[in-house]
Amino acid sequence: MKKRLIPGLIVATLMFFTPLTGWATNGMNMIGTGAVSAGMGGADVAVPSGCTAIAGNPAQLATTCNRVISVGSALMFPDMEDQPSGGSNVDNEFQMFPVPFIGYAQRIGTSRWSAGIGVFAQGGMGVDFQDVEVDPVNAPGFKDDLMSEIGFVRLSPTVAYNVSEKLTMGASLYAGYATLKYDFFPTLAGMGHKVEDLSSFTFSGRFGVNYQINDKWSVGATYTSESSIDFDDGELTMIMPGLGEVKYDDVKMDGFTWPRQVEVGAAYRATPKLLLAMDLSWINWSSAIKTVTVTASDPDNSMAPGSIPIPFEMDWDDQFVVAIGAEYELTETFKVRAGYNYGNTPVTNVNLSPIFPALVEHHATVGFTYSWTNWDLDFAYEHAFTNTETNDGAPGPSNPFSGSKVSHTMDTFNVQMSYRF
Repeated sequence: MKKRLIPGLIVATLMFFTPLTGWATNGMNMIGTGAVSAGMGGADVAVPSGCTAIAGNPAQLATTCNRVISVGSALMFPDMEDQPSGGSNVDNEFQMFPVPFIGYAQRIGTSRWSAGIGVFAQGGMGVDFQDVEVDPVNAPGFKDDLMSEIGFVRLSPTVAYNVSEKLTMGASLYAGYATLKYDFFPTLAGMGHKVEDLSSFTFSGRFGVNYQINDKWSVGATYTSESSIDFDDGELTMIMPGLGEVKYDDVKMDGFTWPRQVEVGAAYRATPKLLLAMDLSWINWSSAIKTVTVTASDPDNSMAPGSIPIPFEMDWDDQFVVAIGAEYELTETFKVRAGYNYGNTPVTNVNLSPIFPALVEHHATVGFTYSWTNWDLDFAYEHAFTNTETNDGAPGPSNPFSGSKVSHTMDTFNVQMSYRF
């Protein structure tokens, strides 16, 4: 009975969290998981982080107390604008995405081992543009919708080991579940379509190390393997000339991968109360997001084509991220934080699409922790500054958004509670 129950609980947990995922801001990644990391701009590789080491540097799990449980969420408020070539601006509909985190960690007896498990949103993206001018030049007045929602959540059992007083190592196994749906001008006959219910399970891992050089300096590093995401079990609806609405019951998406990532970081205890940190990251989007192809088969109309491929040429660039953070202890119970995060947008201008944008680059963050007895209350606010890009690729069937201008900004609020025992 237990052999059936445990996998069932894992699947149910992942499926519960995934619909709540939304926007992220280093490409499709969150800049940091948990309010402490977010408050420092995501600079956490060489910083003790309790339960959130499950989603950060797993080696930091060895710095936790005997036992700790953390529950929290980010609330993300994206703000988008899309201006088709020759058309007028359209604002994104109001969206709020809760992005939850829950984790538990403990030291194993008096040994050098620590272990933990958690569920967290890795990231995603999504838009909701209504009444967009499809072709302002050749078909003025015809409007339709553009919508997308990608969510990715991970279950992460993690272990860490104190090799020595200065060196710790850790590893996380990531069991991931992703969902995707989108509308591409769904009432536009012959071209537009709507895709729903795509989903995928995937596995990857993260390895991390941390080294305490002396009382002031520590350094850390992580490596995360890529996650090949094979979306399937979806449905596609399309209006075909002469046939009306046709539904395809077997839809899959190939070529979508969550990328590998390398991070290095350092932390400096400038004074007993002031901690400074900086991380550098490389995210391999160029190998992960190239041409993504949706293939639909099994139509409900025998006159319709038996299979239709729909390619999306994206060809994202690699992303380089710099995160800088500071933490200051005002009192024994109150700490404040501030941070800055920069990551070049991986989206290439020649393939810019308002359906799958990930444009913001500069982020400023602030936060605090209030502690009493065995409890910690963490809070952080992130502001992603507006970035505007224009599709400068040649118009054609593979680039229907040539000339479009897209803007993206976002505010995020993080709250987390932890209990140490």
